[in-house]
Amino acid sequence: MSSDPAREYLAHASDLLTQTVFATLIGGSAFSAFCLLRFRWPDVYAPRTRLLFAAPTRLGKTLLGWISMTLSTRDYDLLYSCGLDSLLVLRLFKMLAALCTSAALVGLLVVVPLKAVLDDSLPKDASVFRRLSTAALGSEHPLVVHFACAYVFTALVYFHFARFAYQALALRWHYLLRLRDTRPARSIMVTGIPAELATEEALRRHFESHAASSCRLGSVEAVEIVPRIAKLGIVVRRRERLLRAIEETVALVLGNPCTAVGYDREHLVALLTTHHHHHHYTQGPPSGVVSDAHAEALQLLRLWSLPRFKTARGERRLATILASLLPTLRKFHHADGVVCEARRHWFASYDGRAERSSSVGFVTFGDAASAHLAAQSFTYAQPFQLRTELAPEPRDVYWDNAALPLSSRMVRGAVALATYALMLVYWLTMAFLVSTLVSIDSLKGYFPHLPELADRNKWLRGLFQYTTPTFVLSVMNSMVPSLLTWMAQASGLQSRSLIQKSVLQRYFGFLIANVLLIFTVSRTMLTDYEKWVENPALIPKLFATNLPKAAPFFMDYIILYGLGYYPLQLLQLGSILPAMLRRLVCHTPRQFADSLRPNSVDWAYILPQPMLVFVIAATYSSLAPLIFVLAAVYYVIAYVVTKYLVYYVYARQFETAGEFIIPVLKLLTGSLWHYYCLIIGLCALNGAIGYVILLFPLLWVNWYLLSTVSSQFYEDARYLPLGLLSSSSSSSSSSSTPSLDGRSSIRPVWQQASQATIATESGAATRPSHATSTDYLLPHTLPTQLSNFINSSEQPSTWLGRLRSLAKSHVLWVWALVFSKIYIDPQTKPTIFYELDLLNDDPEQDARAELTLGQDQRQAKSEPDEFTDFSQSPTSLLDGVLDEGLAFYEHPYLVSSLPQLWLPMAKQSL
Repeated sequence: MSSDPAREYLAHASDLLTQTVFATLIGGSAFSAFCLLRFRWPDVYAPRTRLLFAAPTRLGKTLLGWISMTLSTRDYDLLYSCGLDSLLVLRLFKMLAALCTSAALVGLLVVVPLKAVLDDSLPKDASVFRRLSTAALGSEHPLVVHFACAYVFTALVYFHFARFAYQALALRWHYLLRLRDTRPARSIMVTGIPAELATEEALRRHFESHAASSCRLGSVEAVEIVPRIAKLGIVVRRRERLLRAIEETVALVLGNPCTAVGYDREHLVALLTTHHHHHHYTQGPPSGVVSDAHAEALQLLRLWSLPRFKTARGERRLATILASLLPTLRKFHHADGVVCEARRHWFASYDGRAERSSSVGFVTFGDAASAHLAAQSFTYAQPFQLRTELAPEPRDVYWDNAALPLSSRMVRGAVALATYALMLVYWLTMAFLVSTLVSIDSLKGYFPHLPELADRNKWLRGLFQYTTPTFVLSVMNSMVPSLLTWMAQASGLQSRSLIQKSVLQRYFGFLIANVLLIFTVSRTMLTDYEKWVENPALIPKLFATNLPKAAPFFMDYIILYGLGYYPLQLLQLGSILPAMLRRLVCHTPRQFADSLRPNSVDWAYILPQPMLVFVIAATYSSLAPLIFVLAAVYYVIAYVVTKYLVYYVYARQFETAGEFIIPVLKLLTGSLWHYYCLIIGLCALNGAIGYVILLFPLLWVNWYLLSTVSSQFYEDARYLPLGLLSSSSSSSSSSSTPSLDGRSSIRPVWQQASQATIATESGAATRPSHATSTDYLLPHTLPTQLSNFINSSEQPSTWLGRLRSLAKSHVLWVWALVFSKIYIDPQTKPTIFYELDLLNDDPEQDARAELTLGQDQRQAKSEPDEFTDFSQSPTSLLDGVLDEGLAFYEHPYLVSSLPQLWLPMAKQSL
């Protein structure tokens, strides 16, 4: 460190203030613009209020009224309108905000004063303010404080994570239980189907043969094997392109809306969609024949055309346009006829032949219990064949990869992984070069007077030292998710949720490597370049010395993203600006509808950055305790902004029922390794071997949680317990009095712990336990050593006996108290579902319709305006097929609704 570390940290405090001002200016401008623009364009900044089903409450007319309305939105409204994924993400932000707040209180009230008092690296005459600022902004002294803080912070993290995991588990189980009668809940996905079972009838017989066996599977309701129809997909997509070309041509002639008197859209659609039935489409469309219907349609187009086509020059241009329309119509009818004929021929001649089927299929059982049993069973005695898992929802299936065999997916996955590794190396190299180029020392070669100006102006120094690197890094990182999404799709993943999960994990790892490691390494190398080149053995010590100096940069990083980035998210410049530009050139009702529909929520874009903030805060928790204050503010802002976006802006394409939340917790738990390695490295390089040895239990606990507890939580969250499925009908009437998220179990757990002790002492028999498989993670009983110590028969006359007597009366109570604050009984129905039932007159029927994404096509329909009536859903999930048709496991190219001709609106009908 420098000779006067306190002065250096005071400079960091000044830079922190500078960054706060810059971020506030950016975020304040974006926030003010959003508050004003949302009145001007309510359809752009609150598009979900136009939905005809599960629409949120319309926002008030006051400037800041949207904030109070967003915060007052209840959890069951979010569940009703947005789904469980959105609800759990928002609760994750609340949990992280609470964790950072509690850690900030400990840091500011305990850690900072202790560091200020015990730090002997500061001058003895240093003022209290200088000592406190040094302790809060990044000091590695004294080591004993970092050692104690490691255990305290770890306890806080595990407390909040365990409590949230139980809460998420309870919500997911009861959410799935609520949907147990829906088709996705009763279906499994089968991959690696062997040749002898590659027909629907053979696959049905295989699973029905286990119905009477020890597997006790129920009846098979339906079997669909994904067909090999890639060529049909090419024709379906070509049909859509031709349809859009026809719509654009008609809109160019008539305008949208059409102001012509007597305009009859339905009649014109009927004329344009009339087929040439006397021609065989397999021989191509007729080239020189114009049917009577098409001739009449051309006459009506001339009659209803815009006034600019009434002049002599306009008539010539109109004739050219209509002449080009006829070949497009013939091509469209040819493609449409091919698709219709292929669909009819497929089902008329399909005899279950294996050569027409892939090795992937879907099996739907008569009940959810059979599906969950089959998903966890091995019913075929060959490795890598007939693998079963719970089926994703039809809208979640990525149909372009659905028919890929295992061998193809393995090769694609290996190539995608190698591509990711190369991209990571390239991007990290670029980040390292950029981090060196945007520094003041590098820029002085181009601007010789810049260092002098930066020394005289703290605002300019803060701009180049912190704001510019953070901004450049953010711009570079913003392009990564799109590349990762493309690689995940090319790797052969068969569901959109798996693609999102893959992108989320890889993007999170990329951010840790790119932001947390590379920028730290680059700043360390630039600071002491000559030293580590002359003596490479000094590199570990240089890192240990310079790592705390990077804390101000990461504080500025959190400030910029919290105060600047999230308000910019409200403006949605990345999606709104292209949509507005597209709207300027929109002509057809379909184009206007596509530009007005809500953007789809993508958790792979939303979650990695908040996860990175937690890793940064955890890594510098004891070095710079002030970072937790900034992190807490960040998560509060993230919660408000994300809640507004998911409730009023984003639309969900599919629902995973919170399946990805437990993996996110596992990633966050694993990220504590960065913190442990940093603290252990500091202690080792300073010769505190005793602290190093005493910190190794934290590594073992973290490894145990990752390898055993997190994996068990994940496995338990994937499937519904059969006990809940079998007892759901009887337990609904006799369930305990609910409280928020199942917390009514807190008092019973307390009572059960004390009653179990009394029963054990009196020799009374206890009732059989109905505990879930996750109860062992946080046991009701005390550890064996502590229990043996308490229950020892030592006489209370000795001091050891009196200690045991005191422990017997108090330790069990304390253990039950701590456990009761963590444990949430997953079997207890969360209150949110009781409240959701009160929203509906017929809860059982309405809830299934509301929460089942198979019915979510109704959410895509919005209120009409003068340019479009939203009569057709988009084709965003699969090109050439309407989204509303993706409700079955039959291939959409064979059974789903195809887009139909969508002509301009009539002006007089408004």
